Amino acid sequence: MMKMMNKSLCALAVLAVTAVSAQAASNVDVKVIGRIDPGTCTPTLSGGGVVDYGTMSPSILAATGYTLLPQKQVDVSIACTAPSKVALKALNGRPGTVAGASEGSYGFAPQPNGTTIFGSANALDVAGLGKAGNANIGGYGLRITPNSFQADSVAVDGLISDNSGSSWVKSVIGNIFNGGQQRYASWGASGTTSPVAFTNLTGKLDVQAYINDKSQLDLTNTIQLDGLTTLELVYLP
Repeated sequence: MMKMMNKSLCALAVLAVTAVSAQAASNVDVKVIGRIDPGTCTPTLSGGGVVDYGTMSPSILAATGYTLLPQKQVDVSIACTAPSKVALKALNGRPGTVAGASEGSYGFAPQPNGTTIFGSANALDVAGLGKAGNANIGGYGLRITPNSFQADSVAVDGLISDNSGSSWVKSVIGNIFNGGQQRYASWGASGTTSPVAFTNLTGKLDVQAYINDKSQLDLTNTIQLDGLTTLELVYLP
């Protein structure tokens, strides 16, 4: 709640400066804005949010092309002190490291040709796994596991918005990343496309990684997979 209040105060300070600088005009608008929310929400990921592929031998890498690693799952829960509508937005912590594709302005890149992630080819956006020297190690997809979420013990559909929540559509694949726009992911009552308020939300996230062509990597040294995505809660009206 304190974080939300700080954002409101910052907006008010900007508006105050704007008003002072515009005093020479014939008319000036003063806007007083803010928000009071009845509840605050806390997200939690199983395992502390760590998806560990363990120690792998270079022998698992394909002779040519990308190597797809197994799909993994993370349990996610969001607990609120009162019914609230929220969304998740993803922030890429390893920009400039996707193997095989160029990242968009929001830090994610189209799934490169030759990869099949979550059973889909070229249908997702991915994040990078960090660098080994000057080489990009690989990439990974992150999605809401279809049909896995419940809000207050009632099944809900995954939704996505690419216009800051102005409109929503049902998410078929569940991909959280979008390099071209800031994507929001939320949940709605089954068969609807409006986010639903809840006190407790539970479900799963899928993660699946791929490794760059072995010819691009120095396999005489240890290579550490180092993907990082921050999932930030956005409170919706």
